[in-house]
Amino acid sequence: MSLSLDAIAHNTAKTVINLNILRQIEKDLDIDEKISVLFLIIEDYANVFRDIFDLFQKAKTENSYIIIDYVKKYPENWEDKILEALCILNNREVTRKLRISFNDLDLQYVPKIRSYSKNINIVAKCLYRLCESFNESEQKLLLSYIKSDNSNYESLLDDIDYLELHMLYWMQIKYITISKDEKHNMEKLLKHLKKFENLKIISIDLEKFENRLHVVDTHGNFGINDKNYLHPIFLEGSFLAEKNNKKKIQPINNGLCIIINQIYFGKEYETRFGSSTDCNNLSETFQAFGFKIEIFENLKRKEMLEKIKNISKDHDNKYDCLFLCILSHGYRGGVISSDEKEVSLEEIEKAVCCMELKDVIKIVIIQACQGKTRDFISTGSINNCLTIDGLSDSPALVSEDVRQFRKFLIFMSTIQGFVSVRHKDQGSWFIQEVCKILKIYGNQLPFIECVRKIMTSMQERNGKIEGTQVVQLPEIRNDRLDSDFQLKSIFNPAL
Repeated sequence: MSLSLDAIAHNTAKTVINLNILRQIEKDLDIDEKISVLFLIIEDYANVFRDIFDLFQKAKTENSYIIIDYVKKYPENWEDKILEALCILNNREVTRKLRISFNDLDLQYVPKIRSYSKNINIVAKCLYRLCESFNESEQKLLLSYIKSDNSNYESLLDDIDYLELHMLYWMQIKYITISKDEKHNMEKLLKHLKKFENLKIISIDLEKFENRLHVVDTHGNFGINDKNYLHPIFLEGSFLAEKNNKKKIQPINNGLCIIINQIYFGKEYETRFGSSTDCNNLSETFQAFGFKIEIFENLKRKEMLEKIKNISKDHDNKYDCLFLCILSHGYRGGVISSDEKEVSLEEIEKAVCCMELKDVIKIVIIQACQGKTRDFISTGSINNCLTIDGLSDSPALVSEDVRQFRKFLIFMSTIQGFVSVRHKDQGSWFIQEVCKILKIYGNQLPFIECVRKIMTSMQERNGKIEGTQVVQLPEIRNDRLDSDFQLKSIFNPAL
C-alpha cells in the first residue's frame, strides 16, 4: 500500500492537466467520447446546442481539437471537469497516461455512484448514463417517440446517432430542461422512458429531479465542498434510506465545527508539519455539510480550555451538532497545548459538556498520540516523512471516572498507550481517513456506520518509522449518544 497519494488527492487537476496535455488526450479519444466529454462539462445547457453541433461538424471535416476549442471559450474550472468526465467515461487508457492512481481518482470523483458528482452537473451525468444504456434499436425507438411530439424536429439531426446531441437540442427547444434554479423538467422524456423496462433505475433518478427531491447548487457547479449529493436511496446497490428509517436517525441541519490546530510548540515537542493539511481537509469536509467552521491555532493550555468552555457563549446553542477537532501532540489520556502543558481528555469533556449544550450532539475528534507503543506488522513501505504525535517518554495518566453527559462521543486517532502517525506533508493517517469516508458516505450513512468504515479503512494502512513498521487503530471513547445521526449536505454558495 502506498504511503502517499498522487497529486490529485490534495491538489487541483490544474497540476496534472493543461492545454498541451488536453491536446494529447483528445488524440486518444474517439469522436463519440469527445461528444460525451463535452456533454458532461457544459455549463449552460439551454443555449449551447448550436455551439456543440458546430464543433461536431468541424471535427468530422477537419479532425480538429473540439474540446480545446470549447474550454478556451468556457474556461471556468475546465481541468477538474475534464478529469471527472474521463473518470465517468471510465477511459482507463487515457487516465493511465496522466500517471494518477485509479484508486485516487475514484476516491476524488466517485464516478460509479450515480448520486454524486464533484464538478459536473449531476442531471447531465444521469442523462449520460441514459445514453450509454440504450442499444441502437432502443435509441431509434426513443427518438421516434420524441419526434412524434415535435413536428418541426431539427433536420440537421436526421442522420445523427449521437444521443447527447439530440438531448442538447431537446434542451434548446425546452422539451427537457436542466436549470440552475432547480426547475428541472423531465416530464415529457419520462413519459417515454417508462416504456423501457431496463431503464427503471435511471427513470426513478430523473423523476426525483423532476420532483426536486434533491439538492442542487444554484451556481451550477457540483462538487464536494458545496455541491450535490442525492438522497441515499440512489446509492448504487443499496437502499440505505429504507434501512435507516427503521432506526432513530437524527438529521443534522445546522452544525458547528471547531478546529484547534496545534502546530508550533516550545523546545520539547517538534513542529507538527502536515497538520495544516489536516486542518484544511477537515474544514473542506464539514463545509460540504453546511457546518460553520471556526479555526484556532497554537493555543496555550489556558486559551485552549477557555475557547472550548466559551463555545456555547460565543456561538449559543442554535446548533444541533458540534464537532470539536483537536490536532496536537498527545500523551496517555490527553493532548499537549502549544505551551507544552497537558490537557486531559476529562478536562476537554467537562469543558464542552455544559448545560447550555445538553441537547446538542457533541463529537470530539482527537488526532494525537496516546502513548509510546508502536503497533508492529511484518510488511510495509518506507517513508521518511512519517512521524508520531507525541514523545517517546510521554508520562502516563490514570483516567478517573467522568460524569455521564448525554449526546457525547470521543473518537480517538489511536487506542490508549499507542502512537498516532502523521505524514509531514499529507497530514495524519487518521484525519485523512475521517475526511475521505465522510466525503463519500457522510450524507448516506449514519455517523456510527461511517466511524466503523474509518476504523476498518485505518487497519489497511501501514508504514515504517525509523525502520520500524507500524500500523494504527482508532478508538471510540465515552460513547453516550442516545441516537445516531446523519449529516446532510447543505450547499451554500457563500462557502
